[in-house]
Amino acid sequence: MQIVPAARRTAQRGFTLVELMVVVAIIALIAGIIIPNYVHARRQASVSDTEANLKQIATALELYFTDNLQYPAGNDADVDPALFGGTDNPYLNSTPTDDVGRLDYVYTLSTPTGQPPTYLVQDPATYDPASLSNLSLGPAATGTQRVCGDVGNCTKVQYDPRYGIYGSAT
Repeated sequence: MQIVPAARRTAQRGFTLVELMVVVAIIALIAGIIIPNYVHARRQASVSDTEANLKQIATALELYFTDNLQYPAGNDADVDPALFGGTDNPYLNSTPTDDVGRLDYVYTLSTPTGQPPTYLVQDPATYDPASLSNLSLGPAATGTQRVCGDVGNCTKVQYDPRYGIYGSAT
């Protein structure tokens, strides 16, 4: 049996610099793939949250209309329980805020001459156009099925009972 000196045994243990560099390069490559997808998923989640809030607000407005035969009065009013008569109202118990800037949604009542009243609920936050690419263009796409991805300049999310949830540049 041959005895190996202690100095030689310790030199054989561990990783070489090349092996460590390969591992670091692989980790960097995986991070380069995962991080952009994660960021995009977060943006999409905030848009989905905004869509859900807009639907909740629209439902509250329609319930209010059913009970009172009119929409709440307001022009550029914050959507909060006070819009519906205070905190004890059955329509909206809490104030929904957008995911981006924690801002209140804005409500505007419109009563065009000779037409039934309608309203617009806007999210005041500005979104990345790529995250809104699948939203309809709403009134900007009259008679067509265009989406924000067709024009690439949508940065706002709005709700109008005539068009539903849509993206716009304003």
